[in-house]
Amino acid sequence: MPGPAVAAFLAALPPLLQRPGGPFRWLGERSGLPRVFAELEAGTRHSLWNMQVQLAPSFSRQTRGLDHTTRARGVDERMVHERRGAANNPLLTSFDPDVRLAPVATQLMVLDDRRVLVPGLPGSPTTWSAYLSDDPEVVALARAAFLETWESAVPWQEVGLRPPLPPRRFEVALDLLAGWSDRAIAERLGIGERTVSGEVRAIVDWLGARNRTHAVAMLVGAA
Repeated sequence: MPGPAVAAFLAALPPLLQRPGGPFRWLGERSGLPRVFAELEAGTRHSLWNMQVQLAPSFSRQTRGLDHTTRARGVDERMVHERRGAANNPLLTSFDPDVRLAPVATQLMVLDDRRVLVPGLPGSPTTWSAYLSDDPEVVALARAAFLETWESAVPWQEVGLRPPLPPRRFEVALDLLAGWSDRAIAERLGIGERTVSGEVRAIVDWLGARNRTHAVAMLVGAA
């Protein structure tokens, strides 16, 4: 059951999103979201707090460069992922080695304590859209909801998730996720096909998959 701060945010959000001329403005949807995230990351100076029910590995692959940039700039980056769905994303800890897990009832990002980003309402035509608000009252509600969830979250190690992959193996896993051949992976990484094949076998073993096809299905959360 959500805590009081999360419950307050959940109760306030639908009418705020639906109100014409309300505190949220539409930023984009689906294919345009990586660009939206890049623009937001570039304007974030101090903190980026992220709370997600589920992260699609394919989307994380598109935006992972932003995470590296954020960390390199010393931004206070905090990520909380829904505990129950974490096991279905075996690359979660590779994408974010500091991720924490908790029951997550809503998705939001708080940027520099002055902006909040949310998706469209579940089940609506705008579910896959992004909305931004800099209204102080909305930001305060989102901030309280995040901190309440953060305080109940635990490190991924306590839940028994798979540890992060070594850097090169992670790169190979990302290209497997995208359906690339060993030759294409080798060309991108500047290594031999035999080396790629060895990394693929290691990923299959790491996942406990039956074969390459099963491993790809596991990486995308479909098995």
